[in-house]
Amino acid sequence: MPHALIILGGPQPSADPENIFNLLPKADWAFLGEAEIGLPKLLEFVAFDNLASSGLKEIPGLIWRDQDNLKVNQQIFFADIDQFGMPAWDLIRPETYPVSPHGGFYKNYPIAPIVISRGCPFSCTYCAGRLVSGKRIRYRSAAKVVEEIKLLYHQYGIREIHIEDDNFTFNHDLVREFCRLLKANKLDISWTCPNGVRLDTLTEDLLLTMKQSGLYFISVGVESGSDRVLAEMKKNLTTAKIREKINLIKQCGLEVSGFFIIGYPTETRQDIEETIKFACSLGLKRAAFFLFKPFPGSDITRELIKRGEWRFNNSSAEDWNKFILADAVYAPPGFTVEEMKKWRQKALRRFYLRPRVIIDFIRDIRGPKHLWLIMKRAYAWLWRVE
Repeated sequence: MPHALIILGGPQPSADPENIFNLLPKADWAFLGEAEIGLPKLLEFVAFDNLASSGLKEIPGLIWRDQDNLKVNQQIFFADIDQFGMPAWDLIRPETYPVSPHGGFYKNYPIAPIVISRGCPFSCTYCAGRLVSGKRIRYRSAAKVVEEIKLLYHQYGIREIHIEDDNFTFNHDLVREFCRLLKANKLDISWTCPNGVRLDTLTEDLLLTMKQSGLYFISVGVESGSDRVLAEMKKNLTTAKIREKINLIKQCGLEVSGFFIIGYPTETRQDIEETIKFACSLGLKRAAFFLFKPFPGSDITRELIKRGEWRFNNSSAEDWNKFILADAVYAPPGFTVEEMKKWRQKALRRFYLRPRVIIDFIRDIRGPKHLWLIMKRAYAWLWRVE
């Protein structure tokens, strides 16, 4: 489609707007952060062939070319995200999606993802999420969210909801109202938080309230088994607090998965060993081990660039293609990139090749298609090194 207009959005232009057209020179425009307001305005200008620079300057978050000059318009975070309504589920048709849920496992099917809040006020050094959705948390109303779930349930046959928020459990009042409305509507539906929630926001009362409305599984950000590294990451957690909160989750009758980072810039081999041992000692149902990525815009990436320990080749798609789960683009001092991939594989094998975990895996298989999906993922994670 040589005459198609190409408009970019998402984390890449939000984190690195100055270089997005170097990376993808055939793109016409891009957006910084949220585009629910800016994109319709741009399309209106396109429809009426009114692409003068005076008009484009009015579009919030637009990244555009003014002749040979790059322009990046002011980003706006809208407080009332209820005004955006719900996704056009009739175009997405979630009931047709294959068995490939976020996290790999599920209790009921079909599944649909839901986003209830946006933004993150925390200062984890490895994360640049605030560049996309801002530091202030903004919420949809619980009533609007449950209306969306009712639509998914009755019209599309959805039987499980995956809440994809960064900070779903930050506002306890909202969570309680959401759970109350979910129960009041008597929907035979399960739900989970596969994107992860902060451990320091969880209380026994909140966990039990969520469980009573259908929550059965929760993922949490642990990141490291080293108190020193946790402090440098600005996680506001200690290994003792992490163990306490994970024990609380399990005592409330919920299954829990933990997220871990391997290869943070100040880590030593002893730190990585401590993380693997810590992960295996927590009684987690599952664990995900991510290789550290120097995402543009994060505090630690800025520090690495300042120290001359990292630089981006902003126009190289080959470099950016390595910013995926299993690949490595960075190694701390004293390590190699290939060694980091082997450390991740070692962590996965140490965690998953244990009898209890293997038995849990087998018990959670939901059918032939799900078995095939899990077998492919297990092979890729445990045995294949790219």
